[in-house]
Amino acid sequence: MTGLLFQPIQIGNMQVRNRWVMSAMTTNYADEQTQAPSPRLIEFIEQRAKGGVGLITAEVCTVDPTTKYQPQSMTLGSDEVIEAHRQLTEAVHRHGAKIQPQLTHPGPEAMTLYYRGEPAVGPSPGVAACHGMPSREVLLEELDDIVELYAQGAYRARTAGYDGIELHAAHAYMLLGNFLSPLKNKRLDEYGCNTPEDRIRLLLRVLRRIKDVAGSDFPITLRISGFERIPGGRDFDDTATIAPQLVAAGVDAFHVSGGVSDPMVSQMICGSDTPNGYNLPAAEAIRRVVDVPVMVVGRILDPEYAEQILNDERADMIVMGRPFLADPEIVNKTQQGQFDQIRRCISCQNCIDSMFLKPFDADMHCSVNAATGREQTLNYAKTTAPRHIVVVGGGPAGMEAARVACERGHRVTLIDQRKRLGGSLLLAATVHQDNERFLAYLQNEMKRLPIALKLGTAASAESVQALNPDAVIVATGARVSLPPLEGINGANVITGTQLRALTEGRLDPDSKSLPLWLKVMVKITGGLIDRHYTPASARTLSHRYLPLGKRVLIIGADLAAIEVAEFLARRGRLVSVFTSEDKIAPEIGPKRRLEHEQRLEKLGVSMNSHMRLHRITPDGLEFYKPSGGMGLAPADTVVVAGEVGSETSLYESLKAKNIECHAIGDCTGLGLIVKAITEGNQLAHQL
Repeated sequence: MTGLLFQPIQIGNMQVRNRWVMSAMTTNYADEQTQAPSPRLIEFIEQRAKGGVGLITAEVCTVDPTTKYQPQSMTLGSDEVIEAHRQLTEAVHRHGAKIQPQLTHPGPEAMTLYYRGEPAVGPSPGVAACHGMPSREVLLEELDDIVELYAQGAYRARTAGYDGIELHAAHAYMLLGNFLSPLKNKRLDEYGCNTPEDRIRLLLRVLRRIKDVAGSDFPITLRISGFERIPGGRDFDDTATIAPQLVAAGVDAFHVSGGVSDPMVSQMICGSDTPNGYNLPAAEAIRRVVDVPVMVVGRILDPEYAEQILNDERADMIVMGRPFLADPEIVNKTQQGQFDQIRRCISCQNCIDSMFLKPFDADMHCSVNAATGREQTLNYAKTTAPRHIVVVGGGPAGMEAARVACERGHRVTLIDQRKRLGGSLLLAATVHQDNERFLAYLQNEMKRLPIALKLGTAASAESVQALNPDAVIVATGARVSLPPLEGINGANVITGTQLRALTEGRLDPDSKSLPLWLKVMVKITGGLIDRHYTPASARTLSHRYLPLGKRVLIIGADLAAIEVAEFLARRGRLVSVFTSEDKIAPEIGPKRRLEHEQRLEKLGVSMNSHMRLHRITPDGLEFYKPSGGMGLAPADTVVVAGEVGSETSLYESLKAKNIECHAIGDCTGLGLIVKAITEGNQLAHQL
């Protein structure tokens, strides 16, 4: 592909080889003691430089080592870290990319209360958006030192070989962002929010001092919210109004984001309900009033869309974050026209939730790319002893294991009883469209690589042994069990297993709720359905017909059940969800769970947790009320999701024959895409 994405561009005196920018992303990969780039972080960033990106913005670097932003974040606040930063810049420069640190004073976001027992500072007393710790009002006489900290941090950045810096002043966040926003800045002095000149006063001082100390030719990119989207925040037109003054003070490029920060960074890293390119209107407005490059970020996940933005002259550079986690080679693959080989971000929020799940010992990783953050070990090194690897199961775990094993030089045979690859991901991609992007990638890889596919083939210990494998990977999926509930075999009940059977072109013998004509159709055309089923076609057909009544009650609330609830509600069903658990989708993290809860509310889906169920009747579901007595939730159709459990019978049979065998994915128990991909990738690297 050629186009504007691959045209060079100038930021001050920095020439960038193309218009691709990797956004700063908190990873917590840095050295916790020294606050310097660790070998792990350097390898992570270097792989993105090697992948072809033009400009990389390294994650937050504080200007004061005593004001940590995260337990394992970085600093440029002392000379001791310069050499480690130089190792990072040299690694990036080896591949022709440019790099800048995101320079900041965390302000209220500093974890000083945790580490030093002292409150952080902000323009006014408040609490941190992320961790909720209190902050005090910074004194007027303290600002001179803070301005100088920024200047010296920028000087160290230049000394370490960085090509410029990015100042963080977005999201009513960090110190500069707080001063800039009337939402957080309640001061009454000349640094308050009485006038635009007062609000930007500290930022202007920082910009000018950096130019004085680090050099007038040292490029500065300013990350700023185009629109804060909250009552009391900066208005839609504010950034475009103040932008010329910021350029006059030293800004060489704008990085336009939006919104204000909160504990779930919900306006920075958004789910699929947020429109693609949602910061574009603000970026376009800023671009009209300045003569420096304007970058834009925010749900720009695909190179095709990025190119269109540049062609429409709405921005000069495209900033992506999560797409570079999913595929560090996205730029090179785009340039070579290998669009089918791009592993695209599916907006699953695992990158954020993976850090929430282990506070103070976070390990950011990507659900579709197991190598993210593990580049030192999951590096696709060629094997010196090729083997014949047989993979049983064509779901995400099996396909990933087959892909990596083949890339490493093994001979791979993949067996699946279905005539179409995908496994559980087929239904998951039907009810949650973003998953289809990853399904397509894995299916394309199975076609591209020299993997022997045996589809429509049932596997037994004997048939697998006949292939004379050196090792077998069992990825056959889970077993689903139903609760011992009276009425579960009623004519108004359909199970998750039965729904999946329909996508496979077959009928579950217990499918009493399906109409006779549908049973006949599936019986006649089952083979065609199995071979040609696609999530996209199923979604289209489901708008016309579903074998369900108007009022649907779902028993179970794991992620699969929740996504089915959303799917049905979008198709006009009045949906309720009942679970005995204490919360919905317990297998996912808080950010994604909140997004699902908000979506369910908008779709009118009612949720009941901690429920004791009695029985299913022709009229709906009877349950025990907490106050005593019996209640009835009316339903035309009851969907019983079932409980996912391990199914390792084939694995055990192969082990009994003394065949080297490994079990991965859902056959070992409930898991999401991240479990399937991580286990498949790691195992293929061990063989």
